[in-house]
Amino acid sequence: MNPIDFGDMSDLKIRLQVLSEEADRPLVTVFGSGISNEVMPSVPQLTDIFRAYVPSTGLARFDETVAEAQDPGLKYQNAAAMLTRMNGERAVMRAIRTAVLQACPDVLEKDVEKVAQDEERCRAYMRTGNWHLPRGYQQFAKFFASLDGKVRGPIITTNFDPLIEVALGQAGVTAVPIPIPTDASPTLQQLQEVVAQPVLHIHGYWTGRSSSNVLTRITADRPGLDDVLRQLLSNTVVLVVGYSGWLDGFMKSLRSQVLSKADLLETEVLWAAYETDSSAVTTGTIGTLVGAPGFTLYLGVDGHELFTTEVERDQKEAEGTVSPFGYSRVPRTLVEPASYLPGAFAEGSQPVWADAAPGRWPVLSSTVSLEQRVAECLRTDGGSGAVAIGPLGEGKSLALRQVAHSVASSQPEWHVLWREPGAPTVTKEWLDTVRAAGKTLICVDEADLIMDDLVATQDVWATEGSGIAFLLASHDRLWWQGAGSALRPWIDAIVFHGITGDDAKNIALTWQGLDLLPDGNQGVDAVAERLAASADAMAATSNTLFGAVLDVRYGAELGARVEDLVRKLHEIKLTDSVDLGDVFGGICVMQHALDKDGNLGTGASRSVIAAMAGLDPVFANGKILQTLGREAAVTFAGNRVYCRHPSIAAAVVDYLHREGTAEKVHQLVGQAGGERLMKNGTPLEGYRDAYLLYRYLPVPQSVWAATGAVKGTGRKILESRVSLLWALRQEGRQRASTYGRELAPRLKEYDDFPGAVRAFLVEFSISLRDEGEAQTSAGLAALALDDRFGYALDEHRAGYALVSLARSTAALHAQTRGQAIEGAPALCYLLLEGVRGTEDALKFLRRHHLPADHELRQLSSAKLCGRLAVMLGHAAAQAALTTGVPVETHGTLLFNTLGRLADRHHGRTQQ
Repeated sequence: MNPIDFGDMSDLKIRLQVLSEEADRPLVTVFGSGISNEVMPSVPQLTDIFRAYVPSTGLARFDETVAEAQDPGLKYQNAAAMLTRMNGERAVMRAIRTAVLQACPDVLEKDVEKVAQDEERCRAYMRTGNWHLPRGYQQFAKFFASLDGKVRGPIITTNFDPLIEVALGQAGVTAVPIPIPTDASPTLQQLQEVVAQPVLHIHGYWTGRSSSNVLTRITADRPGLDDVLRQLLSNTVVLVVGYSGWLDGFMKSLRSQVLSKADLLETEVLWAAYETDSSAVTTGTIGTLVGAPGFTLYLGVDGHELFTTEVERDQKEAEGTVSPFGYSRVPRTLVEPASYLPGAFAEGSQPVWADAAPGRWPVLSSTVSLEQRVAECLRTDGGSGAVAIGPLGEGKSLALRQVAHSVASSQPEWHVLWREPGAPTVTKEWLDTVRAAGKTLICVDEADLIMDDLVATQDVWATEGSGIAFLLASHDRLWWQGAGSALRPWIDAIVFHGITGDDAKNIALTWQGLDLLPDGNQGVDAVAERLAASADAMAATSNTLFGAVLDVRYGAELGARVEDLVRKLHEIKLTDSVDLGDVFGGICVMQHALDKDGNLGTGASRSVIAAMAGLDPVFANGKILQTLGREAAVTFAGNRVYCRHPSIAAAVVDYLHREGTAEKVHQLVGQAGGERLMKNGTPLEGYRDAYLLYRYLPVPQSVWAATGAVKGTGRKILESRVSLLWALRQEGRQRASTYGRELAPRLKEYDDFPGAVRAFLVEFSISLRDEGEAQTSAGLAALALDDRFGYALDEHRAGYALVSLARSTAALHAQTRGQAIEGAPALCYLLLEGVRGTEDALKFLRRHHLPADHELRQLSSAKLCGRLAVMLGHAAAQAALTTGVPVETHGTLLFNTLGRLADRHHGRTQQ
């Protein structure tokens, strides 16, 4: 390979400097033994330490086995394996502690072995002892502490020692070790509960009871680690330093789960190799990664020198800027990055910090109210706060940044912290730690994520003078449906919905200054008037601010701009058959059908978005949502994703039909819901909104979505096929009865047959009645009420079947001119009245209503059921025979459960 294919240490320093300045993605750092070896025993020395713990009777065999290996690494692994077999896992851990204590001068050499036997003393030395630290760790810790919280991602190491944590602590970053010696990896949710900087020791930790030293354990596949790495490394820059890259479990995970899908995860890997000769590096495992998307190899990198000079931040700037894990300190001065485009926010992109710089965008009247309330809170030294609430697209996120920066720049006595995605839970202990550093304003853009935490910790912060204040923003639905009401005494809600005339004028003036006026022939006043009028017109029905912006900037041209966007997204392939335009179309389809304004929480979830492309949920946060966010196409409310405005969603759906991809997209949504159902997705994932999308669509869209749900659930689920039968019935082209006849003989092949069979029988019954087969229809509806079929009958299933049975028997009576099943509809009415109440009976079967003095009303529910069973026994048997439904009635129906349901309801109403 050409040497120019690879970078060197100067190139890597520049890349890290750019990362620290632009703060576009978290940095995940992976350290191997190449850094700690400066102060820790080398591999041959550690092998000798293992030998010291081998029983005397096994020394000869130990020496013989270790001597057979030529490679020092293999000698080490053989030594660990022999020691484990002869003296157990605890002896191995004592040997490791002995090695680690070599870096702690507080422990005298004569005491090392004794201290190594006491785990608690080892932990105490880690907290209070002096340690020899490698230069690389010391320089890294300074660099890491100077980064924004958004950039400080997890640290991963194969080392057992605590030296990274010690170095970080000395630089002002509190770190916590997380040992992962086996595949029992923590979940992402568990890691998010860690309130300090996490350091994942993937081969174990020195004060633990077990480790990965033996070759079989080190190289074993680790599916649990695969899962957590995919989540941790999504949309990150991964820096690997001092790690040889041999094929251990971590390297397997990195290669198979991350690098093979780096494009989808939006992951970039920077591999720092100490060697200067590329052939010494690329002939091994690392060579298989060269050329992979997102992988860059840097040669000749000395880890002890990497974080010095160019990548050091100005020390004066860095002083006092170390913020808690998961938070960034809002700077007093906002620096505009070279990549900043001021027009992006006007086009609908989520705001960045440069948008909040004074004078960049106008401070709207709602923002002024928000800032005034925060100022009042700060004057009393905390104990309360303010939340900006409103629908999507009302400027809350920009307002939050503007107010946060205003406080940071004007009130230096207050620390202003900005919560980053994935930040830990807010606990009493965490708040006490934050407060100890001084008065703090905590800013959270998605306040629904911490509402419950605020309620649980109110005795810490919700007192005047507590030193803690909150600046929040939330979708109004999420705020009031959550804990917003419980927080009302302390957190004032400032409504963001609409703009004033002055707001409109200031927006137009800003557009003029940025050369962004929508029509060069219009003056500022005309644009402002149009903006204010459009916002007023929308105020009662939908999102106002961004809707008005779209109306004024694009008007009738919005459809054309949407078409351009969708065509552009079609060029970004996610799989062989699905592109980003398809996924964006699915987001818009769900929004347009279920939740136009994002007020109901039924938009597309991240798991459904990934499943539309046949991917694991973790992939949604990578290329898919990152790209859509950059293209100003989506916004978020809680865990749901929406198109930026309902008018855009409507335009996208219209375009899907015109370009001929609407059927594909609707199927993708239904299929995604079905797949997440089959993979045991939780209700919080929102899969049911996608799975049941067909219910809210007209034909043929409902058929498309239901067809997708069938594909997603595979061959074992009847419920999705019942849904498709329902949708086909709405279509009214005799496809429903044909589909029902295909399913009927195979009903027991489906895993959910007991739960779904009654619904199938009713839907099949209705489809046959629609096509004139009244007798078979009546027989199927009667079977749906029989005790011997499927799960026990409940009020819902009984009511649905009774309505169908009444209508089918009425149709049969009409077809035979009164010769068949006379009186059955009236019996169905009385039973429905008993099962569901008079209101439902009149609603669905009013034409069969019986007067109060009718003789049938004197009969018990059991007798009514008996008469109905006799009338329909033959029809039910014939229906089962002709359709192939797998049931044997022998000409007799059992309606005992139906009778009990009717009696129970009548008993309640009579009381």
